[in-house]
Amino acid sequence: MFFWLKRIFSGSEISDTTNPDTTNKAARKETVPSLPVHPSHAQLVFPNDETKSVPDGQSRSHKKDDARWVLPGEKVTIHGFEIADGMVYVGSFLTAAPDGGWNADTPAPCLIRPSLKIASGAPQTNLDLSYWPSYTDLTLNQRLTYLHWLASGKSDTSYPMGYPFLYFYGLERRLIADSPSIDEEMLLIAEVERLRSLFGNNSSFANYSTELLNFVEMKHIATDISRVEAWKPDLATLGDHMSPLLQVKLGLHVLRDTPLDVDLAIAGILSLPYRLTGLWPRITTTRTRPEFIELTRHRFNQKFPHGFRLKDKKESRLEPSYRPASQYLYTSIKFDGFDRLPDPAQLTWTKMIKLCEGAREDLSAFAKVVGKERERANSMAAALMLPVELGESETVRSFRDWLDNLPQPLANVPLEELALRCFGSGKAASGLRQAHDMSAMLARVGYGMEPDPTYGGTKPGENIILFRIGDAQGQLTPVGADFRTAALIMTAIGSAAKTLTLGSKLVDALTTRLRLTPHETKRLTARLQLLPERLPTLSRLKTIVESVEPEQRTTIASLTASVAVTIGETDQGMMVALERLYEAFGLGRRELYTVLHQGAAATTSCASEPIVVEDDKSRRGGHRIPAPPSKVKSQDGIVIDMGKVGVILRETKKVDAILAPIYEDEASEIPISVAVASTLEQKTKFVGLGPEQARLLEGLLNQPEWTHSGFEAKARELGLMPDGALEAINEWAYDTFDEELIEDGDPLIINMALLADAPGASS
Repeated sequence: MFFWLKRIFSGSEISDTTNPDTTNKAARKETVPSLPVHPSHAQLVFPNDETKSVPDGQSRSHKKDDARWVLPGEKVTIHGFEIADGMVYVGSFLTAAPDGGWNADTPAPCLIRPSLKIASGAPQTNLDLSYWPSYTDLTLNQRLTYLHWLASGKSDTSYPMGYPFLYFYGLERRLIADSPSIDEEMLLIAEVERLRSLFGNNSSFANYSTELLNFVEMKHIATDISRVEAWKPDLATLGDHMSPLLQVKLGLHVLRDTPLDVDLAIAGILSLPYRLTGLWPRITTTRTRPEFIELTRHRFNQKFPHGFRLKDKKESRLEPSYRPASQYLYTSIKFDGFDRLPDPAQLTWTKMIKLCEGAREDLSAFAKVVGKERERANSMAAALMLPVELGESETVRSFRDWLDNLPQPLANVPLEELALRCFGSGKAASGLRQAHDMSAMLARVGYGMEPDPTYGGTKPGENIILFRIGDAQGQLTPVGADFRTAALIMTAIGSAAKTLTLGSKLVDALTTRLRLTPHETKRLTARLQLLPERLPTLSRLKTIVESVEPEQRTTIASLTASVAVTIGETDQGMMVALERLYEAFGLGRRELYTVLHQGAAATTSCASEPIVVEDDKSRRGGHRIPAPPSKVKSQDGIVIDMGKVGVILRETKKVDAILAPIYEDEASEIPISVAVASTLEQKTKFVGLGPEQARLLEGLLNQPEWTHSGFEAKARELGLMPDGALEAINEWAYDTFDEELIEDGDPLIINMALLADAPGASS
């Protein structure tokens, strides 16, 4: 401790631990030729005068300040380094505390003391300084580096921030502690602004330099309250620390019970400590500051049309003070005519904080798109994430025009084209995250897409169906549980209805039975367009129905069969689809056939109504004949057109013809022993495939291609439905080889290479 006290009071230097060889070398003595001195361009030369240092043990309190402020434009040479534009303190001693006190004998951190040695050789530009650097406390290498930075123009941004800060300390002291002329003050302020342009990306430097400029302005208007009242904050450059001028401005409004306008209210919120405002992530108030200010301004004018009123607290007291970047320069300002000004940080901002917090949350999506690159704010992806109150940019209007000119009501668009308009070039859009982002963007302008993972759809493929969902919503439109039920039914039987051109009837039936909204109906219609021609496999259906509660499965299965009857089509393809759905739900076929027969019976029940023989007007006597039941409404709300009764009866006969052999098969089912079943399985070459389908496959292996009619004839010879048999064989192939065995078409093509790996094929 004695060593440190001795150094503080004697001014002795610290040895440079980074370069110990230099501690025993004599400092360089530079000979600088004298130059003529001009009032506006003077030159001061400080040689390495070791004799001027204060002897050890001598208290600095006995030595007066002898330092000189080098004016802007003056040249000064120190240890051979010429500082061309001055603006530094140079001398033997300058007190760190101009107002006296405990630190009166401490040398000012900004003071360049030529009597102190520096290292020789090239400067080491990677040597950082302490948090509160002082020229006196620098090592020899650090002093050499600092003088080199000053002489090179004070503009090199590759140096650690400690060196610009040490230079800034001198500007700060000159503006705060001294009384420079107005002309010099303008030059100093211009120098501070120049440094801000170079080092403003450092938040600490930006804040301290802003505080200094504010305080200088405060010094000029402290005695003129009218100038305080005329001052307006610059929200774009406002720091996160409340300046004295803003404190006084807000305090005067509170003292006079005057509401704050929107600029003052926002300035106060942005300048309050985060601990008082709650969670305020910098991502929104820095990356999206212009949008945050605009959105807050819009909502402020709606919620506080007469301004925001801060209520005074008698115990609150403001003491305007300057928070310096360097140590020991604390100072305060007093205002004449006011015994007390309230401190805005001690007042209640709750309602304003709540309003701003909502704006911040609504800008979070936009802020994520912008990221750290402000130029992204003008992209379409970012613009579409802005809240509705901020209006539409030209980019958004162009996107909307493109959508409006697409075919209606459904437009089939390549995924690449939509991605290009949403994200620009160079960004893929095939992932789930991109799909969710595109869905949100489209919803912002009143459009939807399918497939859409946001609504339970699959990941987008090569093409996307776009459709209008109404006016711009600003957010995704939710769907109900009934839509998810309709989507499941559409997945199960939609391909069969699509093949029979009954897709629109299926959508209408589901809309009526499940009371879907217009948005849900359009989304279901778009999903129908994307269904493949082939029905989903049983394994896929089982995966889809896993989310359905067990108690709901029977209801959904019955509803599906009832809808199939309602749209008037139960051919083989539809029957296969219904059977697979029932099997996926773990339900028996008998339950399916019961529902189908009940539906057919309900459809034909209206045929028992009397037919018109004579209307009421022509009746002159006898018994009255009932009115013609052209359209009768059943108890479940289905409207039946009696003009189609004959057609329905004929279709019912076709259904009975389809179901008859199925019931015959069920009636002939007799339990067999496990041994017999094992024997039947051993006889087939394709383990896991049903006996009838295996025999059909064996018969098809005579040739690699079959005409569709030839395949149907082979299937009927074995009593099989051709489409059902084809599905069963391919489903077995998917389970066995994870690949299709028979490619449907005309002709049908058999992948003979797969059969070499079939279980039991070699036997």
